[in-house]
Order: sequence, then C-alpha cells, then structure tokens
Amino acid sequence: MVLLIDKEQCNGCGGRFRCAQICPSNLLAPDENGKIELREPKECWDCAACLRVCGRDALALAISSGSAEKRSILKVRPGKKKARWSIRFPSGEEKSLEVENREVPLK
Repeated sequence: MVLLIDKEQCNGCGGRFRCAQICPSNLLAPDENGKIELREPKECWDCAACLRVCGRDALALAISSGSAEKRSILKVRPGKKKARWSIRFPSGEEKSLEVENREVPLK
C-alpha cells in the first residue's frame, strides 16, 4: 500500500499535525509549506492510524494491483461516535462500512 497525501486538503491541523503525532513509525512531518509529508514511504506500516485522525480527508491508502489505474483507494472519515471507512475500486464501485469508535481506559 502507499499513503496518498492531498496537499490541497491538508491544513496541518492548525499547526498540530495530528497525523504526525500518532504515526507509530514517526514518518510524517510538516514540510516547508506547513503541509504533511511522508519522510520514508518504504518504512510505512500501512496501519492507517493517520487516516483515523485526519479531519480534512487529506490522507488515503492506495492498495495496488499493479499499475496506478488498477489501484483501490481506502479512506476514512472520522466522527465523534463512528468512523466511516470507504474503498473505491478501479471499476469505480465504492463500498463503505461504519465502525463505532471505542475508548480504551488507561490503567
């Protein structure tokens, strides 16, 4: 998979860069324009943690089946109670799933 970043949609979370804060590999960082960039694409775990916190629909994962025309795009729209995951297939068909958010209490 490949992380896709829509620089037009990214606003850096007003300087908070939530995706960079949550990345377990510490691979996301602000660029000189205040937009997020992926420093080492080959090191990305494809965990989708960054997608879950992006409130601007600026991040997606491309699931490749060879050429760019044959890739599916996975996105998530986070919400307060539910997250809506969607995947767009190369055919244009789109499927989605809503998943309730859960909180794990710290001990």
